[in-house]
Amino acid sequence: MDMEHSMNRWHRMSGVAVALAFAQAAAVAAVGPDMAQDLARKSGLWLQLDSLGSQVRAGMARSSAKDGDAQAQATNERLLACADKAYGADAMRATAVDAVAGALQPADVPALLAWYDSALGHKVAGMEETSTAQVTDPAERLRRGGEALATASAGRKASLQAILGETRSVDIMADTAIEMATAVRQGVASTDPSTTASAIADIRADLSSRRAQIVARYAQMALPAYAFAYAGLDDDELKRYADYLASPAAKAYSDGSVRGVARALTDGSVKLGRCLKDAAAKP
Repeated sequence: MDMEHSMNRWHRMSGVAVALAFAQAAAVAAVGPDMAQDLARKSGLWLQLDSLGSQVRAGMARSSAKDGDAQAQATNERLLACADKAYGADAMRATAVDAVAGALQPADVPALLAWYDSALGHKVAGMEETSTAQVTDPAERLRRGGEALATASAGRKASLQAILGETRSVDIMADTAIEMATAVRQGVASTDPSTTASAIADIRADLSSRRAQIVARYAQMALPAYAFAYAGLDDDELKRYADYLASPAAKAYSDGSVRGVARALTDGSVKLGRCLKDAAAKP
């Protein structure tokens, strides 16, 4: 699942450690962890977190040295093993669901469930999950989205713009891209014993300095991407979706999801560094 598809949706935990993490979060969460997890599943956030973690791990695998002596290969193996732990689906989901639980109030839940359990809610979720599978080439999706925009009614274009604005997709995807690229570069750099803490910090600063360029890139992609993804909705359905996203409950859920993804990626970086340090200390 590529980054453009992730833009369409910011939406069974197992293991004693995950259960304990949720139990601790329940003490401060405004909504119970079970409900937050249910909403994460219904919204697509559950699957998205698995995809983001896989993309980070794959990026590290591509960026790490493919050649080298036995010591270098052992270092790469430690990096990838630690990345599997730090960016595993369960760990990322626990962090993100905690953020969702803390962002919501009990009064938000009925409206959210009413949407996700509705026929249109199911239809939207299904389209978001399958749009990439239907056309795997990102350039082709954007081309088709551009064609759809060219013939769209004024009302449809307004709904797409409203969805884009309510989801804050351009800024969110820019920030997520920076977090993921930072995680990959920091992870690879951390395997070099000569890398200093300031050098690690410089990685984030360098990528953050390019944020305006990244935002501009996603701004060009966003509207055609949405036009393609929601091509199966008629104008009325698209407006109803935009109206839902403007509701207080949907905004609260979106804010929690955004914070959850950011925290999951940041926590993954911390866990990766700790794992690599522990691994290097072993004889």
